[in-house]
Amino acid sequence: MTTYTQAERSSDSPLIITLVLAMLLWGASWISGKLIASLAPAPVTVFYRLAMATIGMLPILWLVNHFKLVTLRFSKKALLWSLPAGVILAFYNQLFFLGLHDGLPGKGGMLVTTTNPVFTFLLATILFKQKVAKRQMLGLALGLAGGMCMIQVWQFDYAQLIATGNAYFIMAALTWAVLTLVSQQGTRFADFLLFSTLMYASATAVSYGFAYEYSPLSSITQYSSFYWQHMLFLSVVVVSIATSLFFLANQQLGSSRSSSFIFVVPASAMGLSAWYFSEPLSLPVACGAILAIFAVYLINNKIIK
Repeated sequence: MTTYTQAERSSDSPLIITLVLAMLLWGASWISGKLIASLAPAPVTVFYRLAMATIGMLPILWLVNHFKLVTLRFSKKALLWSLPAGVILAFYNQLFFLGLHDGLPGKGGMLVTTTNPVFTFLLATILFKQKVAKRQMLGLALGLAGGMCMIQVWQFDYAQLIATGNAYFIMAALTWAVLTLVSQQGTRFADFLLFSTLMYASATAVSYGFAYEYSPLSSITQYSSFYWQHMLFLSVVVVSIATSLFFLANQQLGSSRSSSFIFVVPASAMGLSAWYFSEPLSLPVACGAILAIFAVYLINNKIIK
């Protein structure tokens, strides 16, 4: 291993640890989202989530600027990129909650998190002519195989997946892959915090259009404290903090490497789903989780040639 590789891996370590923690929070979000998915129409929940996430970014921006933790930078090109990114994010969230309402929470979450890195690599290869190393191809194959083991795909047929609403999760995975590439381009012109805030604000405006018929601004008091507690977690913790950290990693590591860590999410999503919803865990699920984690190692291990 060269000196350059050692230095690069050392500098990436704090970011990678932070990214893994963010992925664990994403896994928990499938559970929290499922608990409130039936308490309000999906478009309303999406609007509240993105609006609260945007508001949640404001104190974060103030703190990092006040204590000079991050150098905030911005250009007009960042604004131009944040608009399509916001539209894509709004559509992703619509698909997210539609899937949670009609699909299987843990196994549906696995569909998104397993297929998303594959979609991201494919799009990066097609659009940006990005080369995929053999170890990365092997890692993607192992991650996909691990996901299939966790969902125990041999117990399902195509009709069942569509009937349970899990097709929404597949569409969400493709949508997030596109968002990952778009945000990577956008963060070239702004720091990840400002770009994320602009993107969340844009997504909020788009989501309000979906939720308009439900009068979301005047129906706030109709929902229970239980609903708002989970909304606070899903918006501020999962979006404002965890998702923004993902976009930081996307800016620093690139779309392919950052998206590969999404393979970590299925294990936490399945484990928490087993706890909350009594979805059975078995030997194939455990083996799948191990394969998925090893896949992240392969994709990001620069020692292996």
